[in-house]
Amino acid sequence: MATDYLNALGASASGLNIRQLTTSLVEADTAARRSAAEKKIASTEVSISALGKVRSQFETLSGAISTVTASSVLKATSSDAALSVSVTDKSLVTEQVTEIEVLQVAQRQVLEFGGFTSADEELGAGSVTIDFGVWYAAEGEEEATTFAQNPSVASSSIAVGEGATLEDLASALSSIPGVTARVLDKGDGTFSLGVVSEPGAGSALRFTVTEASAGNGLARFDTGATNATAQVQAATDAVLSVDGITVARSSNEITDLIPGTTLTVSGTTSAPAKLSVSRDSELAEAAMGYLVEELNNTLKLLGEVTLRAVDGSSSGDLAGDRAVETLKRQLTAMISKPLSGHGDKPVYLSQLGVATNRDGSLSFNASSFQKAFEADPGMFDAMFSDSFSSPTSGVTVTGTLSSAAASGDYAFRIDPVTGEATVGGAQTFAMPGENGQDQYLVLSGDLSGLLVSVESGVTDATIRYGRSFASQLQSLLDGATATNGAIAERETQIEKVAVEQADVLEALDLRATKLESRYLAQFTAMEQAVAKMKSTGTYLENLIAAWNKDS
Repeated sequence: MATDYLNALGASASGLNIRQLTTSLVEADTAARRSAAEKKIASTEVSISALGKVRSQFETLSGAISTVTASSVLKATSSDAALSVSVTDKSLVTEQVTEIEVLQVAQRQVLEFGGFTSADEELGAGSVTIDFGVWYAAEGEEEATTFAQNPSVASSSIAVGEGATLEDLASALSSIPGVTARVLDKGDGTFSLGVVSEPGAGSALRFTVTEASAGNGLARFDTGATNATAQVQAATDAVLSVDGITVARSSNEITDLIPGTTLTVSGTTSAPAKLSVSRDSELAEAAMGYLVEELNNTLKLLGEVTLRAVDGSSSGDLAGDRAVETLKRQLTAMISKPLSGHGDKPVYLSQLGVATNRDGSLSFNASSFQKAFEADPGMFDAMFSDSFSSPTSGVTVTGTLSSAAASGDYAFRIDPVTGEATVGGAQTFAMPGENGQDQYLVLSGDLSGLLVSVESGVTDATIRYGRSFASQLQSLLDGATATNGAIAERETQIEKVAVEQADVLEALDLRATKLESRYLAQFTAMEQAVAKMKSTGTYLENLIAAWNKDS
């Protein structure tokens, strides 16, 4: 067992426990400051944890917004499986019923050049020019032997060198946009070159062959005079009757007949199909209820973490935290704030069955919501969809704006002298539109991305933009949870305090070590002096005793 010589010295001198006394003196010097630093570090850990909960709930609420806004309450249905419809842009869709009959499906032209012995059979040298256009029967003709080139698609040409094979030709043709070619084993000992165009009558193909030497066999691919011998399937447009009006489209995916929807043609119909676009009130109710539920979860958490102690109750982990208190106030204010820019009158959440309770939580009345939705479905749109509109006739508005754009009415003006147009004072870029309209795109400022289309003669108009509740709420959440957002900034501040207090503890440890060394050195010197004095005293006592004995 090791001997504590310092305490042994104390025992033989002053009788004090020097090490215990030293420890007590060092603790008395540092304990208060150490305790304060440790409490601050513990407090920062609690605050960081609470901020993490707030961030997590904000992200959950953000996910709920994404889920609700991604699922449209607009329900599109078709009475015939040969013609389906889906909503692709909620902002352009209106409730309607349209009768559409599919008279003809868009098809690709299919050509077959057969009679080859293998995929590696060599062809004659020369070149093949590929034109895109329409084959049709001219007046007096029974077959489609006349070709009209499509001016919007340039011709292509490929060179066929000496020794080139059927497979080489297929690869060269497939490299041309709008053409697919491959060699097929017929199974009867012969091979064929199959060539396919894009769908649509205007995508048909014409091959014009120039042989390097007359009669070398490459001319078998020439369809310049007629493609009747090679054609397996003709290229056709989709032909539809829309409410009795016949229209044609080059694709079976049609996006411009019913605004905001895509029609998919998979076959002809025996009678007009009814395509209906309507609003699903039950889905709208579920979306609203889901949002209110997540808002309540968020409000509850913010209330708990910022709770201030009353009558001996415990305070929340972030009571008095300015950043979180500010986020709480902003969210509460947003819930009661009117949504402008969605019509002539502002929209309130209370109009959609959402009420604020005395404790700050929200309640949702489904019955009130259904009545409001039935009376004015546009109020629900203000919750989840940004809106662009104009009360001025002959004006349409679209675009994608940043969170900096504020809801409201903006003046559209065309200067009668310069012809330059502005929206809300912001300059625009003019460009030609469709159907004789002119388009003006805002390129800078808060309204950057706004596109205004006006009919000829319109020089003054009112442009209306309304940010949805979901859009405004998402901006608040993004600002709070971003890398440099409010929560991250507060976390950085708190972590800085933790680092500072860790430095304080480290300094106190160093001070304690130095104090201990100093006290031990002083007590050691004291004990040595006391021991010496005790030794001298004992000697004198013994000497006096001896003197007394001799006398």
